[in-house]
Amino acid sequence: MCDDHRAGGELASADSGLSRRHFLHGTAAVAAAAALLHRVPRLPLRSAARPVAADGAAAYSMAMHIHSSFSEQSGSMDSQLFQAATNSVDVLWWTDHDARMEGIDYRDTVHFTSLTDEEGGPGQGKAWIWKQVEHGPLTGGSGGGIVTNPCSPNDPVAGGSMQLTAQSRTTATAKYGYHANCQPADFNYRDNLTGQSLSIDVLLTSGWSNGCLELLIDTSYHEASGGRSAGAYALSYQFGPPGVPAGRVAQGNSGVITIPVTPSGSNPWYTATISPSDDIAALWPDLDYRDFALFNLTLSAVSTGDLVSGYFDYLTFNRTISGEAFLEQQAEMEAVLAAQYPNVIQQQGLEVSWRLPHLNWFGGDVVMTDYGKTKPSGYIKYLADTAVPQIHAAGGLASYNHPYGTKNRGALSAAQQNALLSKVAGQMLPTPSRPAALGTDLLEVGYNMRAGVDLAHHLALWDIMSRNAVFLTGNGTSDDHFGQNWYGLTNNWVTSAWAASTAQADLLAALAAGRSWCGSLSSYRGSLDLLVDGSCPMGSVSVSTVTSRQLAVTATGLTANGSLQVLQGAVDYAGTAGLTSDTQVIATYSAAELAGGSVTLPIDTSAGSFVRTQVLDDSGTTVGVSNPVWLLQDPPPGGIPAPREA
Repeated sequence: MCDDHRAGGELASADSGLSRRHFLHGTAAVAAAAALLHRVPRLPLRSAARPVAADGAAAYSMAMHIHSSFSEQSGSMDSQLFQAATNSVDVLWWTDHDARMEGIDYRDTVHFTSLTDEEGGPGQGKAWIWKQVEHGPLTGGSGGGIVTNPCSPNDPVAGGSMQLTAQSRTTATAKYGYHANCQPADFNYRDNLTGQSLSIDVLLTSGWSNGCLELLIDTSYHEASGGRSAGAYALSYQFGPPGVPAGRVAQGNSGVITIPVTPSGSNPWYTATISPSDDIAALWPDLDYRDFALFNLTLSAVSTGDLVSGYFDYLTFNRTISGEAFLEQQAEMEAVLAAQYPNVIQQQGLEVSWRLPHLNWFGGDVVMTDYGKTKPSGYIKYLADTAVPQIHAAGGLASYNHPYGTKNRGALSAAQQNALLSKVAGQMLPTPSRPAALGTDLLEVGYNMRAGVDLAHHLALWDIMSRNAVFLTGNGTSDDHFGQNWYGLTNNWVTSAWAASTAQADLLAALAAGRSWCGSLSSYRGSLDLLVDGSCPMGSVSVSTVTSRQLAVTATGLTANGSLQVLQGAVDYAGTAGLTSDTQVIATYSAAELAGGSVTLPIDTSAGSFVRTQVLDDSGTTVGVSNPVWLLQDPPPGGIPAPREA
C-alpha cells in the first residue's frame, strides 16, 4: 500500500489562482507576529489604559470581514481567532458566504465524461476543469485521462471514467492525478464538511500491491494542537487491492484511511462512501470536527514501486446540512471557541454574495438569505428591495463590500482605475428606482489593493458618495479566507469604533453613527476622532448657517516622521456630472505637533462640505483614515439618518 506522509503538501501550486495568496500569507509570519505583540500589547476589554473619547466611549478594534471553514478557502474559525488574538484585535465578525452555506449551484454528481467541459446540468453550476498534477519520481509510463470504457454500471451517464496510472522509478512515493480546479464553476464543491459524505466508484487493475488509488481531501488550517504543529490538514483515502487491511491513522496533520477494494457479485466496480467529518473526529479528537472545509479534491494513482493503475467514476456529494442549520452550527461553535480565545469577542454576520455586488450583514437577528425565485438579472433589485430592508428590519447594518469586485490581479493602470471609479460611482449613486449604495450603511474603503484598484481610488469613491450626502461609514477590512499571518497581508486593515462596550448593540450604534476609523493592522494602531464646536462628533451631520466652525482633530500613535492630513470636500450634489473626488488637503500636522493628542483649527463652512482625516506613515503612505463629519448650510434632500444627527 501507499503511505504518503505529505498527503496535502504537493498541491501548493495546483490552483494557480490561489498560490499567490497563499504565498502572501506565509511570509515572515512568526517574526511579524512577535513584532506586533511588542508594538501593540493586548489591553483587557475594560482596561483603564484603553483610549477614551470625549463622550466617554472606549476604542475597540474589529476585524469586520472574516471567513472560516464555511467559505471556500482553507481558513478555520480556530485559525482566524488565533490571528485576532495574536494581533490584539478585540472583536471578530464572522461573515461567511451565504451561497456557500446554502450550496447554491453546487455540484452533486461528476460523471467523468471530460476533463474540461463536463457541465453539471441545471442547478449544478458551470463546467469543472481537472488539472493534471504530478509528484515524485514518476516513470514515463505514468499518465491518465478520460476513457469511455470501462465505466461504472452504477453511473446513469455512461461512456466515461477517469483512468490513472503511476509507477515510481524507486520505492519513493510517486503520484499521477488530477485536481478538481473548479474556479470556472466558482469552486462549487468547497464548503464545510459537517454532515457531508462522498461516494465514488473504484475499479483496480490487477497485478500490483505497492501503491493505491487515492482520493485526497485538503481541508482547513488549524493552530498547533495535540503535539502537532500549526498547518493545513488533509485526508488521504487510499484504495488498495483485496486483502489490504482497512485502517485509519493520523500522521501529524495528515489522516490516512485505507480502504480495500472488494467488489461483490458480478460487478467489478466497488462503491466507496466516505464521511470526512467522522474521520476527522476520530483522528484528531482535540479539535472541533465541525471546523473543517472541503478545500481541495484530487484523484491520483500512487506508486511506491509497482505499476499502479485503475479507474474512478460516478463521484457524488451528499450534503445533509446547509443554510440556516450552518448558521446555527457556527453560533454553537462560537460558544465553544470563546473559552479558548476569551480575549476576542465574536459577533455573528453573513456575506450576502450569490452574485456581485456582495453585502455584509452585521448583527441583529441574522438569518440565512432566501433568494426565492430571484434570477441573476434581478439580483441587484433583490438586494435593494429585499435584502437590505430585511437586514435593517432585523436590527442589523449592511455593508457594501469590495466595490470594485473580487478578482485577484495586479494594479490596473491609472487610466483604468479612473474609469472604474467613474463607472462604480455612477452605479452607486441613487436613481428613481434604487437608493444610493443599495441602501447600505457602510462601505469598504480600507483596501491597499483590491481587484487591481488602489487605496486612493477606494477613498475617492467614498468621497464621491460624501459629496452627494450619501452617508456611509468607511470600513477597513481584509476579507481574509486563510487565517494565517494577518500582519503580513497586503490588505490587513481593521476598523475601530468609539463604543460603550463590545456588546453588539453598542458596536452597531457606533458604526451607524460613523463613530469609527480604520487603519492598517501592521502600520497604524492609533486612534482618530473629530469634534466640531465641541458638540458635533465624527460621523455626524450638522446643519448651520455659520460660515466658520472650530474642528478639534484627535490623532494618536503616529510614527516619528509620520503626519496627519485634514481633508475637506464640497457637498455639491454633483451626481453623475462629477464622478471624481474633489477633496483637498487643508492642513497637515506632524507627529510632534500632535504630541498632545489633538489640535484645533478653523473650518470654512460658507458652503456645505465634509471633513475627514488620514494618517501618513514615514514614507508618506496612507495607513489610516477617520470617518467624515458633514457641515452643511441646508438640510440634505434625503434627510439626516437619526444616528448621525448632531
